Amino acid sequence: MNASACITPSECRAAFDALLARTSRELRLYDRDLDLWQLDEAARHAALRALCVAGGGRRVEFLLDDTRLIPRTLPRLMQLVRDFSHVLVIRQVDPDTPRPDHACVLADRHAILVRANKASPHGTLHLDDPARAAAFHQDFESLWQRAQAPLSATTLGL
Repeated sequence: MNASACITPSECRAAFDALLARTSRELRLYDRDLDLWQLDEAARHAALRALCVAGGGRRVEFLLDDTRLIPRTLPRLMQLVRDFSHVLVIRQVDPDTPRPDHACVLADRHAILVRANKASPHGTLHLDDPARAAAFHQDFESLWQRAQAPLSATTLGL
């Protein structure tokens, strides 16, 4: 089991990038919002896009406590949602569901980045820990099933 700590926001983004680079089938993220991750940054956006275009049943699922600012603050991510809605899905946690204090990013059910407190960038990256990842995967799946409808990349007008 390979584990390393991240303390600063930039270290957490580097850990996220390491997970994203290792992801071959499924990337799942649970957090308060997407502010920490800077997903519209060029290299990170390109890596997400590459995962989306790879096909073969790949999935990227973001589950957030708050999705309100995403359409205004992450236009490149919204373009990915528009172009790859069959792969990249963003949902908001049901407001009546108790929300965990932790945040996590899961890659292919064997690698995980865990932050014990969503308000802090402090976390631990586990690149090969299927047992730890399985527990977080179950929690994520439970929240995902009760989550609100996916964030839409299209605006409907009358």
